[in-house]
Amino acid sequence: MYKKSAEILLQNKDALSKKVSNWIVNNYPYRTKENGKCERDVSFIIHAVASCLSEKDTRAIDHVIRIFFKGGKFQLKSFDAELEAYNYLLTEIEPLLSQGEPGSFEYAKDTVELLQESFKRGTAIENGFNFRNEENRQERVKRMFYGWDEEMEIVRQIQKCQRNWDHSQEIHPEVVDYLLWHAENSPSKQWEAYYDVYWTADRQVLDELYEYTWGTTHNRNPPSTWRNSQMNANLYILFVAKEPETKLNCHADGTLKSNKDPARWENAYVSIGIAMGLVMRAAAKLGLATGCNKSHGDMNGNDFWEKRLGILDEVQAGTKKIAYGIGIGFPQEGRPRWETDQTELCIGSGNGSNLTTKNEQDPDWQENHPRTGKPFRKVKIIDIHSCNEATDPYGNVHKIPDESTIKINSMRKRQINVIEIK
Repeated sequence: MYKKSAEILLQNKDALSKKVSNWIVNNYPYRTKENGKCERDVSFIIHAVASCLSEKDTRAIDHVIRIFFKGGKFQLKSFDAELEAYNYLLTEIEPLLSQGEPGSFEYAKDTVELLQESFKRGTAIENGFNFRNEENRQERVKRMFYGWDEEMEIVRQIQKCQRNWDHSQEIHPEVVDYLLWHAENSPSKQWEAYYDVYWTADRQVLDELYEYTWGTTHNRNPPSTWRNSQMNANLYILFVAKEPETKLNCHADGTLKSNKDPARWENAYVSIGIAMGLVMRAAAKLGLATGCNKSHGDMNGNDFWEKRLGILDEVQAGTKKIAYGIGIGFPQEGRPRWETDQTELCIGSGNGSNLTTKNEQDPDWQENHPRTGKPFRKVKIIDIHSCNEATDPYGNVHKIPDESTIKINSMRKRQINVIEIK
């Protein structure tokens, strides 16, 4: 393992990402309009190379490689800039790793070349899972009795959040019913009803709801946010946590737990998580894309979602709470999943909580949200095609992008440890 070399790479990750990004802009100016996004993507690859050095295996770069493929199809139309950029990255890495363990640069070079070769070949890594060192035996078993490869690809697919949708298509009503069946019949602790399911495939309703989904961070400094475009899919399924009508959990002394008990609400969110996973898996098996959404806020304290669902009284009483939703549908062909059709950017806030377009000069100005009591965050909504710069209510100057692209995180290696209990 090349632990020291991995640490050197991580310490220099930001500087390397910036240098490679600037190199791409200077040498391939047509390749990207978003220098920051390019810099971020390069950092993912550097982080993966560092993980490969640290663990002395290729799992992290295998994961990054699979990100570039969807359903076995390569997602980049051209990759000449990427190939040369990775060569340039290696020239920058080599002197740094001379300070690390012997042989670490050669290992890093082999790792980067795996990425380049997959681009040239147009296929993803086939053996990204070692089945606990029983690969030969398990390979035979899984192909005889169960489609393990297919199931793993389904999981990889639902890791990726879809951000644009083909509204010219409609999901067949029978498919909608099938997905709703999964939502309704998902397991829950002691089979209690910890949530309700709201849904729509009506384009007019979807467009109306979409207006109130601010919360997809564009920048943190200065803060700005997009609407949550996964809500604008062909079908939207929304889970509302609630106190169940039954009480089947008890304390140690045998008395029943109140529905106000925090453990009961933990059960609700766990139940919703299970249901969402099963719905997403079913949708992916049917060839549909998915994207989850937690942005169900209002504007100027109008409690839009609670009123639209008809649950404001229950929310105020603390017996219901809007939780998570899933956008399901058809992605736009030939377009990266992180691009959206949005033309408005909300500046002044990095998320969608307690937003107001009003200020102290408005006659109906309120400092705090009338229901939650939380302080409002003042914002301004900007048409991205109207200007190059704009100033938010707090005096911050924002550079306005000319298109809407959403950050992705699935290229990062996620540090989830799998530990056998002995």
